[in-house]
Amino acid sequence: MSRTKHTVPRRIRAATRVRAPYEPRGYADQSSRHRLARALKESGIVPDAIPVSDRDKGPAPLPRLIVKRPRNGYFHPASKVEILELLRFFGEECIYGLRTIELLQTGRGYRGGDVLFGTLLVPGRIVLYEQPFSPWLLPGRLSAEEQQKVCRAGARVESISEATQTIVSWPGDTLRDFMLFDVLMHEIGHHLLQHNKGKRRERVARTADHEALAVRFAVRCRLLFRSGGEASG
Repeated sequence: MSRTKHTVPRRIRAATRVRAPYEPRGYADQSSRHRLARALKESGIVPDAIPVSDRDKGPAPLPRLIVKRPRNGYFHPASKVEILELLRFFGEECIYGLRTIELLQTGRGYRGGDVLFGTLLVPGRIVLYEQPFSPWLLPGRLSAEEQQKVCRAGARVESISEATQTIVSWPGDTLRDFMLFDVLMHEIGHHLLQHNKGKRRERVARTADHEALAVRFAVRCRLLFRSGGEASG
């Protein structure tokens, strides 16, 4: 039984769609290419003269990356080059449907004990916010969930002045790695779930399930990237 356009696996469909997002759904389909080869052969033209599809022309185009200059005392922990390297590593299946990744200001919007790091704006827009240089002096206390998240990434958290202030320190490259995996790849995990369900703007799963999937996806991506880097080194 032949496979229809609607049942083509995401990894195969993504490789074509990210290169030619505005082409018809049958664009670069191998069955069409084979039919063309037969027609050319019957006309006396060597089939090898058929132009290769866009899938064979090198790396796929990446989502547009927009970088806004951070304010004084702030910076973007993950650079444009590091983000592009990460996207190239994970390839078309990961970036399929992503339109833009934006590095913007107003990173430390402190709301109810949570620090804003990034968010997904459906469909296909991911925002990563600027962050202050380490160490951070935050009012009040981090929520238990937020503290667990940053500590798991390697940050050190200390409460001072009878818990009216919190110091968060990020040694080495821990903040950069946190933004790449626990924020960027986490939001891509949310994007993949939304995009696989038909690009609907409304949430396609319960909040807890959506978050659990994104967390697992980010953890898996961190492990894959580290093992790939060690293998290539």
